[in-house]
Amino acid sequence: MLTKITRTMLVAALLLGAGASRGVARTSNGNDFALYYDEAKTDHERKELLDDAKGRPHFFRYLMISELEKGDQKGRPFIVIRAFEPASHMDVKMFVSKRVSLGKLSEEPVSTIGDAIAVTGVVTGIKDNTILLNPVVVRYKDRLYPKRGKELLYEVDPTATFYSFTGGKKAVNLTYQDRDLLQHKSSILSSRGRQGWAEFLLQEVEKRKKARAAAARENFKKSP
Repeated sequence: MLTKITRTMLVAALLLGAGASRGVARTSNGNDFALYYDEAKTDHERKELLDDAKGRPHFFRYLMISELEKGDQKGRPFIVIRAFEPASHMDVKMFVSKRVSLGKLSEEPVSTIGDAIAVTGVVTGIKDNTILLNPVVVRYKDRLYPKRGKELLYEVDPTATFYSFTGGKKAVNLTYQDRDLLQHKSSILSSRGRQGWAEFLLQEVEKRKKARAAAARENFKKSP
């Protein structure tokens, strides 16, 4: 059970989660919602909170996977996940069917029971102390608990932008997981110029993108 100090730290850290979800318009803080619902004193208060939350996307962090079940619906794969929300001690159940989200779960290291994820999902209801989300977008593989001190998005999301280059005909955004490409910057700028550097990054990023997608598909097939 979380101590009062840890619980307070979690609540404070929700502000970080809200910052990480700024790119999603009108998205509410799911961890806050879960905590407020858990601490509500009456059925009336809980009903008001749920009525306000229903139909709107909420961003949840630190969700520890407790159950994970794969399935197939008319040839389309899906994963049903139950996860533990640490601030409220509630569960969150979600139906994950979007291709990109399934790919994130299947990326190395493959997400499994005990791992944490960050998701954005539309609240559809609450049943047996479980928040129901559908549809759901898996944002990234998360840490189980908040980090002490300042947190940078790329520390938990390897697909977050680490470096941008606009000196070529087409802008390039390099993610944290591809930051090793920057070791070639000086030599390629010297030999091929700014457009050559942009072309090199675009080509390498596309190669890696295809390789990761293929690996994720294979991992999804192999996972139980």
